[in-house]
Amino acid sequence: MQPFKYCPYCRGELEQAHIDGRRRSRCSLCGWINYRNPLPVVSCLVADPNGDVLLVKRGIEPCIGSWALPGGFMEIDETPEAAGKRELFEETGLRGDPGEVIGIKMHESKLYGAVLVIGIEFKVLEFNPKAGDDALEARFFSSKDRPLIPFKHQESLLRSFLDSLA
Repeated sequence: MQPFKYCPYCRGELEQAHIDGRRRSRCSLCGWINYRNPLPVVSCLVADPNGDVLLVKRGIEPCIGSWALPGGFMEIDETPEAAGKRELFEETGLRGDPGEVIGIKMHESKLYGAVLVIGIEFKVLEFNPKAGDDALEARFFSSKDRPLIPFKHQESLLRSFLDSLA
């Protein structure tokens, strides 16, 4: 992620300063400080009655064509649970109710910088997913037959989820 060179509020030039124990960019005119915070993302963890897990085949980069957990970025007015419900429906057509937070992981994205990934279990009543939005395919996999997920943070969340089902 490219650092700011100018203030997004007054267009003043940013300078480096030691603030709150870290080097940060601060506007030379208005004093705005660039606190670089992670972007929140929700990963949806769904199992059918057999313990098979829901995955989607990615239709966008990164890792287009690979299997991953359904999910995506939270919007400014959403809770993690609301974002998960929205993303689950957009990518799989399934409606679900949020359950336990399975875990929280950090991921460094070349495009977005630091990403905070919140893994939430979702309970669904229907088990016939249909790919939508950013997904090329959506289906349930048994733990023996499921493909490897290229995102280490999602793979870790999925292992924790499967352990919680046992």
